[in-house]
Amino acid sequence: MQNIYKYLKYAIGGDKRTEKEHDIKVFKKSEELALKYDIEYDPDVFVPDDLDAADAVFEAGIELLHSVGIFCRSTQRIINIDEEDILKALNTTNPLEIGRLKEKVVVPNRYPMASFPPIIIGGPMGGSVSEENFLYINLSSVQENVVQGIYSGAMKQFGGEYIQPKSPLEMLAVLKASRNERLATKIAGREGLTLMGPSTSTLTTSSLLVSSDELYSSADPQEVYMDDLKVDYETLSKCIYHQEHGNHYISGQVPVFGGPCIGSPEGLAIIDVAETLQSKVLAHSSIHASGAVHAETGSSSAREILWASNMASLAISRNMNYYTARYYWNAAGICTDMMFYETAAQAIGDTVCGRNMLLGPTGHLGSAPDHSSGLESRFMGEMAQMATHLTLSEANKLVAKIYSKYADRLKNPPEGKPFNKCYNIRSEYDMEPTEEYLALYRKISYEIMGDIPGEPV
Repeated sequence: MQNIYKYLKYAIGGDKRTEKEHDIKVFKKSEELALKYDIEYDPDVFVPDDLDAADAVFEAGIELLHSVGIFCRSTQRIINIDEEDILKALNTTNPLEIGRLKEKVVVPNRYPMASFPPIIIGGPMGGSVSEENFLYINLSSVQENVVQGIYSGAMKQFGGEYIQPKSPLEMLAVLKASRNERLATKIAGREGLTLMGPSTSTLTTSSLLVSSDELYSSADPQEVYMDDLKVDYETLSKCIYHQEHGNHYISGQVPVFGGPCIGSPEGLAIIDVAETLQSKVLAHSSIHASGAVHAETGSSSAREILWASNMASLAISRNMNYYTARYYWNAAGICTDMMFYETAAQAIGDTVCGRNMLLGPTGHLGSAPDHSSGLESRFMGEMAQMATHLTLSEANKLVAKIYSKYADRLKNPPEGKPFNKCYNIRSEYDMEPTEEYLALYRKISYEIMGDIPGEPV
């Protein structure tokens, strides 16, 4: 609590700054640092192998966080982050176990080109989910053996009525969603499987309502969301609550390339590192999840995003002890070849660059209801396992081929089909993907596996 109290005092009495001034300062400083550290984006590279450049990105991230600080929206003041606190935090971490009973797993400390895969967390991870299909979508992920946890979506109705954010009805919806998530683990015989979220809540009270042994226990990383080098009182309050109760919690951020703070892939990579440092130094979260997206397409699978995210992952996994995850916001809908291609391009890069945990994926950018399934999470896990045999340069060549399959469709992606059109659902105990969906999954899997160096189909 000591550090949070120290930084809370800055939030109360620190230097005044408007949010627009902060955005401009972050933008300018990140661009200056890219020049200072000679960091240069190569549009032909998807998975960087320049480790010196990755180390330079890390140094730039430290300098960015220390020099611009964190903007507190609740007070319009700046929280200054001491460089000494950043350096002290780099090599301190506790072993992370998530889940309970026979589903308990240890999150591995990964590094570039590690021979063991990241943890696979399935589910819509905040994407829109209908009340009707909520249980089934969670079940579809839980029944996949490769999935080691579920990050559920946002339930959009309760009793058939659309939920008004920040209303009492939301609290009932969050309870129902969380109970359905836990029920899914019991039906599938995987009681104790870790939950992440909750994603339906917009109220702090809704999030804390389900923080209990029955639903989101101390072993289920609970969501604490932050914006680009920004924080607010509600976020700090959640952090204090979870620390006091000994809970694991995951800090999530979705920086936008082309947004007010980020004007270049180089700037995005530096900001991604700075936000990860912010999560460890200020929020003290157990895991940090990043899900950078492109402003033009809203996707996390665009060329610039892949380079920047992989560069940041290399920088972090080489230079600090901390658990990181990544959200997959795909442009295409499920049951399309593009959805699989987008997932593969990201999972391969994240795995070889040292990411600890992969989240999702979700289709239609999470905005259209029910574009998530266990088959997509299975595919993500299989691509990650395959990528453990690749070098950085081999991964880059493979991702370049995969990217060429969907690059010209990012602004006009295929619609796909919602979950209930992709699965045969006879009951909660009897459901599986349709033959059409399985055939597409097999086709794309074989196609990608055939491009692995030394491992023809």
